[in-house]
Amino acid sequence: MYVLVPLEKKENIMKNLYLVFSILLFASCNNTAVQKVADSITPDAEVVEVEKKAGYLKTTDATYELSLGDNSAVDVWDQFLDAHNNQDMDAIMALEADDIKIWGPDGVVIEGKEAHKEFLSQWFAAANPKWSTYFSVPLNTNMEEQPGTWVTNGHTLTLTIDGVESSSGNISDAYIEDGLVKMFYVFKREFPASNEESE
Repeated sequence: MYVLVPLEKKENIMKNLYLVFSILLFASCNNTAVQKVADSITPDAEVVEVEKKAGYLKTTDATYELSLGDNSAVDVWDQFLDAHNNQDMDAIMALEADDIKIWGPDGVVIEGKEAHKEFLSQWFAAANPKWSTYFSVPLNTNMEEQPGTWVTNGHTLTLTIDGVESSSGNISDAYIEDGLVKMFYVFKREFPASNEESE
């Protein structure tokens, strides 16, 4: 059976549908808009952000889920590297935990703030290291003993020793909790020599 709808009424229906679709499209990109729509439907409605899974972490004992973390941890790591670039020891010490643990790319293991300070003092003087970040990703695990956030960071490290520069690509995995760097691992890949250097 067909129902004839007057043209004027049909236009009103189309306008209403267009308005609804416009609201939904805008709301899909804006949590504030989603909240307003939810409030208009049900006063007690609440928008809940769902964790986005991002792979897994395997240990010898178990497999843990990874999810996207908060960018505030990335900000802490960026500040940490900036302080290294400026060789600002006070800022570096203020951003790391007293019991920090570091696994370097050459088998170096550093434990504690004071040991790290001593290491950096010598390294800054000998190699003038500079970091240039090209990506950072915050990740959380469902480990009970790790309520903080891991930051996986890619950067180029440039050293200047006796006036000669050398660069390497590095990946660091840093664990950040309560706004402090608790530990990190560094993995290094040496860049191949340029054609001019090899000739």
